[in-house]
Amino acid sequence: MDIDVESTSITELRSHCETCFPLMDEVVPIREKYVDLLEFSNFNGVPYPIIDPSKRPRRFLADFRYSWSVPLSHDYPLVEKEVLSSSRVQKVITKLKEQNDEQNNRAVQFFTEITARLSKFICKCCAYVLYKVFRRLMDKLLVCKEEIEQLQKAEQTGIPLVYLPLHRSHLDYLLITWCNWHFGLKLPHIASGDNLNLSGLGWLLRATGGISRFRVASIQMMREEKINFIEQFFILISKGTRSRFGKVLTPKNGLISNVVEAVQHGFIKDCYLVPVSYTYDAVVEGIFLHELMGIPKVRESVFGVFRGIFSGFRKSKQCGVVRMHYGRPIRLTEYLATITASLSNHRTRPVRMTKLSTSFSYRELVPWHRTHSETVDDRTMIRAIGFHVVYEAQMMCSISPVAVVSCIVLAKWREKVQRSTFERDCEWLCEEIIAEGGDVVGYQSKRTNGKALARYAFDKLQSCIKVTEDYVAPRETHSSFIQLAYNKNSVICRFSIKSVIAMTIVSRLPGATLSFDQIVEDTLSLCDWLQFEFLFCRPCDSLRELVHNVLSTKEWSHPIHGFLSSEMEEDGFLDAGDFQTIGTLRVRNAKSRETLLFFANLVRPFIQSLYLVSTFVTSERCSAVPISDNELIRQLCQESLAGKIQMPFSPLLESINSDSFKNALRVLKDKGLLSRNQPNTTARSTNSRLTELISNLERVLEVK
Repeated sequence: MDIDVESTSITELRSHCETCFPLMDEVVPIREKYVDLLEFSNFNGVPYPIIDPSKRPRRFLADFRYSWSVPLSHDYPLVEKEVLSSSRVQKVITKLKEQNDEQNNRAVQFFTEITARLSKFICKCCAYVLYKVFRRLMDKLLVCKEEIEQLQKAEQTGIPLVYLPLHRSHLDYLLITWCNWHFGLKLPHIASGDNLNLSGLGWLLRATGGISRFRVASIQMMREEKINFIEQFFILISKGTRSRFGKVLTPKNGLISNVVEAVQHGFIKDCYLVPVSYTYDAVVEGIFLHELMGIPKVRESVFGVFRGIFSGFRKSKQCGVVRMHYGRPIRLTEYLATITASLSNHRTRPVRMTKLSTSFSYRELVPWHRTHSETVDDRTMIRAIGFHVVYEAQMMCSISPVAVVSCIVLAKWREKVQRSTFERDCEWLCEEIIAEGGDVVGYQSKRTNGKALARYAFDKLQSCIKVTEDYVAPRETHSSFIQLAYNKNSVICRFSIKSVIAMTIVSRLPGATLSFDQIVEDTLSLCDWLQFEFLFCRPCDSLRELVHNVLSTKEWSHPIHGFLSSEMEEDGFLDAGDFQTIGTLRVRNAKSRETLLFFANLVRPFIQSLYLVSTFVTSERCSAVPISDNELIRQLCQESLAGKIQMPFSPLLESINSDSFKNALRVLKDKGLLSRNQPNTTARSTNSRLTELISNLERVLEVK
């Protein structure tokens, strides 16, 4: 059967985290089909699947009628007078006036730049325009009615909402605002960057809810002055930098930290945190190939914005099917209470926090702290909340068929393969994603065939893949592999731990007896080195326990369906997830090894990137004088593609990119293998630990 993009394999909405909120009573709604927002105007806003087709309104001027008839019933008070007349602002202005008499005007101008002045008239005009824009860019814009109903119930409590989206495109925040308008939810304020405060367009951003996220000092001041600001400030979209390589970025917690402190100090009673994620067949901006080759980011301009818009309009339906996903709203006070209890229950504190196999739960995914006090650290709590919300957002995101096809190409068939074989593999991967609790857009387990799904994706990947009636093959260019990798990277979150485990296994000789404990320790070590690439688990999870679960008889060592045969004894838990295990593992057969190799290839490019950086900074090609990280990354990209760096293996083309190189430099500096004396610079290193790391990476990357 053909794919039905409005259907879903997930019958229930994602529930709360049982580890963090074990006593929360809730009824998990049953998920029905997604609805297409682009069709709402054709049915006067009624969810169109339940209306009699014979009663469909006239299409003539439907968008215009709908845009002006849907009310914006919420008020958005301004706080300009309260802020500018507050004692703290006046004190600063008075002090600065001694140096310059124009400071008051500068303060007014500054506040004007960071303040949203939401206009209902302009919002309605934009809503109408966005109908035309989105219809040009998308086939469908799908949302889940049951997820929206959860937001409506949360808003009815009167408690503010904070949307925390994964940021992949400039369309993201437009989609949230537009979706809220459709369902009568309050339009959010958008914490946008100064890069979007474009000359001539800043007024439009402020009129539709935009505020500057980089100028949050005023928020801090308003809390301290106890101005009734926060209640008016919410609803908020807190967003960071767009993902350059299709992966989830580690969270940035600038604005959320202000919200946390506001709740802790009692300036607001509470707020809901709502994770949001998106599924695109392709982002309208395309891949950032220049930036991925180390070329510095160019600041957005009015000309650049219009050029990007017209570029996106050249190809109809460029984004394909777009899905929006809203997580379950959770009160911030519940997060704070849970994390405080979790962090306070341990008497001993690790000196160094990493993602290694500690049993300290919330500490595992906060690698920035080097020491800890006996009291719960506010910064630790904020980072734990950020990691938890981002993890939930990535795990509720649907997978595009484009990502599935890209994943099969890069992880299994990098050369020509029969089309029928390729289509069967696509179907297999969809079933694996569903088994992991995920969802593939348009794929229904045991009903949709791989041929239909692959055909859908091939239409979107013509620039990257050569397809005939008989075979499928990737186009042998760096840009094609980068594009495929961008798509593939959205799949990795479903298999990140399994991929690292598989990597440690396939690096051993076929048929070799594997030490269970050694596989576990190697896996945890690799997770530690890849800590800035992936979120392997929630901050409340034990990473060691999750690795044990994958290798257990319930999964990979299952006596019938597993990839491994095992001889081990499990004596249960020692303490907080630590196992007492004795035994060995062995890959069951050639087919099992082939599957493990597929999983390993998902993370292989990132390990190769780490290897490339490590070898380069120890070589004569790296400057002995500190140079900027951007300059080093640009040089490394150019020389790697030119084949000037000697390696014991041929690097995968997608491993040569600035995003992975930047994360590799970051982890090497974090672990003290590179000097951090001068920020954002790197020089040649003679650290002996780097040589040891290079040797270990070679061992892992060499498939026996």
